[in-house]
Amino acid sequence: MPLPVIFALCAVVLVFLFSLTFPTQIHGEQYLSRSMRAQIMVADPERTAQRITAWTERSGGYYIFKSMDLVVVRVPMEDLEKLRALTEKEAEQVVSINFEALDLRESIIRTRSGIQSREGILRKNLLYLDRTDVAGTLAIEREIFRLLQEIENLKGRLRKLTADIKFARAEIHLSFTEQTLPQDVPSSFQWINTIDFYGFVQGGNE
Repeated sequence: MPLPVIFALCAVVLVFLFSLTFPTQIHGEQYLSRSMRAQIMVADPERTAQRITAWTERSGGYYIFKSMDLVVVRVPMEDLEKLRALTEKEAEQVVSINFEALDLRESIIRTRSGIQSREGILRKNLLYLDRTDVAGTLAIEREIFRLLQEIENLKGRLRKLTADIKFARAEIHLSFTEQTLPQDVPSSFQWINTIDFYGFVQGGNE
């Protein structure tokens, strides 16, 4: 295989590795991913959804989905309790608010290990490129591109795991609180109970 081609391939691989390099540790070694699921009753679902998403964006988060009956947002982990307080404040009635925590330590360690092992194999394959014949070079090239794809997929997974630790996920289900008419309570004056107020009002509007 011509040396210029080998050097070009090595350069591409090295640029790829440096561009996707991740720190070996997550800041503070926090491995917990937290989430909140709430169901509340509100007088104005559209207004409530707008207020929650606006607060989320001001807090440095973002919303994934927004409708009149469901809001899904991601907020910085340290602001999850503030989101709970806002949810309770916006509610006419809180049906339920539940929290969950998931330990991602094993997934992160496994993903990091997979990246490091494949990067090690990749570097060894690069050393063999200029020592093999044409058939061997083609086989090594195929192996290199396979490893590059696997490394890219694993680092994408690591980015998602890191985001799951940094940002909490919240699902807030909104139910409309209907304004009901007051109950028909009989008056202590019997003559008032005999009056058809509906007919009286309708007659006055004619």
